[in-house]
Amino acid sequence: MNIGARLEAIGKLVPQGVSIADIGTDHAYLPAWLAERDVITKAVAGDIVAGPCAAARSTVAMYGLGNKIEVRMGNGLAIVGTGEVDVIIIAGMGAGTMIEILEAEPETARRARQLILQPMAGAPGLRRWAHTNGWRLADEVLVEEGKHLYEIMVLERGEETEAVDVAYEVGPLLLKQRHPLLPKQLNKLCGHYRQLLANMQRSAEARQSEKYKSTEKLLQELEGLDDGGHGK
Repeated sequence: MNIGARLEAIGKLVPQGVSIADIGTDHAYLPAWLAERDVITKAVAGDIVAGPCAAARSTVAMYGLGNKIEVRMGNGLAIVGTGEVDVIIIAGMGAGTMIEILEAEPETARRARQLILQPMAGAPGLRRWAHTNGWRLADEVLVEEGKHLYEIMVLERGEETEAVDVAYEVGPLLLKQRHPLLPKQLNKLCGHYRQLLANMQRSAEARQSEKYKSTEKLLQELEGLDDGGHGK
């Protein structure tokens, strides 16, 4: 079963012998891949839309995994009982949506051993949210699939030292690990902020704003890392 580099990277972060909830499961490819390899004891595969739930049930039936995977339709973590699963996986959506899902059922989130999150956008804000809500970064991974770079983070309950802005932006553990894809990630981030500053330069008011100054400072720090500063 080939699930692609992004989902496989998420799957490899799941500990052996746990129960999981895959929120926004779509076709339930990830739970099926994990169940086939006997990594998980059971999975709740959830989606808010009927179409993906039907597709997920087809996947479960096709691979004969009905004894391990239960597909449930509903909103976020409302489909999961408090303490029912060890690991909550939320992948393939924006960080803002992930935060809404976790804040809607805080006790269910807190009772999980781990959260494995793969935001499509907004990773820096998600790291900040984790820090201010009693989660610590246990692991971070970058994975490349096609032309895209994806950030995956593993959160566990615990206190963590506040990071500087540039570390939230890039990922403190990715910096510490000197991840092999880090130069590509830094290049992408620098390109994004250069374009943002170029757009703001068209307006005299924007050029005088605090946002412009803070973005300029962040870009300088990112460029410092891109020049090899992350290895010092």
